[in-house]
Amino acid sequence: MNWEDPESDQKALSIQPGDTLMTITSGGCNTLGFLVHDPKMIHSVDINPTQSFLLEIKIAAMSLFEYPEFIRFLGVTPSEDRLKNYGILRSHLTVQAAEFWDTHQKIIREGLIYCGRYEYFVKLVGKFIHLIQGNKRVDRLFDERDMEEQRAFYDRYWDIKRTRLIFNMFFNKQVLARRGTKADYFHFDDGSNTFAESFFRKFRKVVHDIPIKGNYFLHLYLKGRYKSLEEVPDYLKQENFQIIKQRLERIQIHSDDAKKWLASMPDNTFECLSLSNICELMNLDDTRKLFQEVLRTAKPDARICFRNLILPREVPETLQEALQKNERLSEEMMNTDRSFVYSKVAAYQVKK
Repeated sequence: MNWEDPESDQKALSIQPGDTLMTITSGGCNTLGFLVHDPKMIHSVDINPTQSFLLEIKIAAMSLFEYPEFIRFLGVTPSEDRLKNYGILRSHLTVQAAEFWDTHQKIIREGLIYCGRYEYFVKLVGKFIHLIQGNKRVDRLFDERDMEEQRAFYDRYWDIKRTRLIFNMFFNKQVLARRGTKADYFHFDDGSNTFAESFFRKFRKVVHDIPIKGNYFLHLYLKGRYKSLEEVPDYLKQENFQIIKQRLERIQIHSDDAKKWLASMPDNTFECLSLSNICELMNLDDTRKLFQEVLRTAKPDARICFRNLILPREVPETLQEALQKNERLSEEMMNTDRSFVYSKVAAYQVKK
């Protein structure tokens, strides 16, 4: 699944009917959810073809199945028929995607949305949190409370050494490097001395300062599943299903390096660009090239959402006059973002 909060992204993008978007595919959740806002076209780009295959199979399932069968196939609700349903939709995939999923049927059988490498890691962390904090304390975190009561509960039961132990055990350079995270990710611009401390600060903000009700990211982290069909990403909500289903043909999938793909596009193409955790994979020169292409392909007054995980990245200084950061909106997004994996969530607007 995507770990980007679509509510924050929509604040930055303010998608309007008829807009043309460029998104980073990731799990495809936000790309699909953006269809609710009636864009003209979404170009979904990812350097990792596996993410393209994941979005393909989600689109095929949504186009062929009705809502109950769709969420069963993805793994939101139980099912014994996922491989049977894969046989139904296989012919609707590209040859490359079908070949990939033919060799990864275990993922299909277990449910697509919970079976990514990071999702497995989250499940493992959740099990240890339950072990150290206890099931009752984890369950009670999701009880209905106002913000004053929520903060008091966190301060009393969660702001303790046992919670920090979890982050020291799992969210450190060595463990995450074994999970495929590059060593270059481990830089801090939030005053932290370690990755564990940085991640703990983000966790505390989400649990202490942002309403827990409706935060499906937190429930997925701590419980390993969504709380209900009301607290899920937009594309999994029943009220959005038919709207998105009717607009699936507006998504074009591209497996390519983002800056190279943008270089192939005409000037003044996009009203919105959603750039999520791709600059961590680029050096400073490549980051500069990316934003040069963003500026060239964006229309005047285009909106941009820019996210970073840990490695600090910024729009190059030479382009900041044309790609202007909305400081107020960026601060609001950062303070209300329900996913605590990002160190930067920012909004920009093109002035040219």
